Amino acid sequence: MHQSHSHLYRVICGAMFILIFLFPAGSVLETRASDRSLKANEILDRSFAKYASLTSYSDTGTVVYEYGTSSKDRHTFTTYFSRAPRGYLFDFKKESGERFVIWGDPEAFHTWWSAIDSKSDYPNPNNTGAFTGADVHSTGVAMKITPLFYPKASMQGSFTNYNDAVTEGTEDIVGHKCHRLLGTARDIYGATGHESNARKMTVWIDADSLLIRKVVEEWKPLPGQISRTTTTYDPQANPAIDQSRFKFTLPSK
Repeated sequence: MHQSHSHLYRVICGAMFILIFLFPAGSVLETRASDRSLKANEILDRSFAKYASLTSYSDTGTVVYEYGTSSKDRHTFTTYFSRAPRGYLFDFKKESGERFVIWGDPEAFHTWWSAIDSKSDYPNPNNTGAFTGADVHSTGVAMKITPLFYPKASMQGSFTNYNDAVTEGTEDIVGHKCHRLLGTARDIYGATGHESNARKMTVWIDADSLLIRKVVEEWKPLPGQISRTTTTYDPQANPAIDQSRFKFTLPSK
């Protein structure tokens, strides 16, 4: 009996040695990380393809900017999009009352910024200038979703240089099961290749609709401080949108 147990023990130890030799822990961890990366890229590709295929889209949302030791600003926004005929409106409202609007029609895009009561027009074909600097006026919201509608326009946005993404499981966002992805976003200047504004970016993508429901960006802050924006969306894919939604009338002075 004792010999049988000793033999069994040697067999088990030998098998464990073979498994450890053939499949070292590092390799297993690397495989898992690779699988999480491949899955994240697949989810992102499917989501981006969804946005590129939409005939219309709308959302309402909020962005919360946390900074310093305990400061917090909260703003709201609305987006309407139609592919044909082209219609677009992005209306961003700060809690201070400041407002920034981009709207488009088949002939041009237009912008208006309440802080200086300035309206600018960007007729076709050089119309993407309407989005230059839009992130500055919208706490980074304007160029998250919009570039996904126009993938051939090469517009720079939060997802243009979103790298090293991995899946972190699923999470419920206001009753919707979402894939949670973690990666690094950064700005890259085409002329020089210089990188700036690197930050950790977590994205929640609806498992059913493939639309983005939440984005959290975190910058490395000074000791004891925080630097984070949380953008949440209530998105609708291919809704019926009245054409009046794409018209914007400047407020009377």
